[in-house]
Amino acid sequence: MIEKQYLASRVATANEAQLVAILYEGLIDTLKECINYIDSDRENFNKSINKSRDIISEFIATLKGGSEITNNYKSLYLYINKLITDADIKKDKSKLEEAIKIVTPLYEGWSELGEKIYKENIDKNKGPRLVAGMTYGKGYVNDYVVNSENRWEKG
Repeated sequence: MIEKQYLASRVATANEAQLVAILYEGLIDTLKECINYIDSDRENFNKSINKSRDIISEFIATLKGGSEITNNYKSLYLYINKLITDADIKKDKSKLEEAIKIVTPLYEGWSELGEKIYKENIDKNKGPRLVAGMTYGKGYVNDYVVNSENRWEKG
C-alpha cells in the first residue's frame, strides 16, 4: 500500500521527462520480476510478461511523426518486444537480461533529463511551477492543478 501511495505521489509531482523515466523504471522492475518467476511461478511470470508488453505498447503508442528519432525509438521498442516474446516462448532469462541492458541507459538518460528540467524550473521560478493535488473516490482518482491564474482546475 505504501509503495502505491509513493508511486502516486511521484507521478503527481513529476515533470514530463520524469514520467517517462518512471515508466522505464517500471519496465525494468517488471522484466526483473519475469526473470525471478520464469522457472518457478508460471502465473506470476505470465502477469509480468503481459505487464512488460503493455508498457512497451504504451511507449509505441506515444510515438508521433515520422522523424528519424521516432523511427529509431520504434525499432528499439519492437526489438525489446521481440526479446520479451522470445523469452516467453523459450523460457530464456538471457533475453530478458538483454532487454534490461537496452532499457537501462534509456531510463538513466530520461531520469537525468527530468532532474535537469526540475532544477531549471526551481532556479527560474524560485519554487515549483505548479501545485498538484489528488482526491480519491470510490473506484477513481481525480487530480487537480493550480493554473497560472491561481485557480484549481482538473489536471
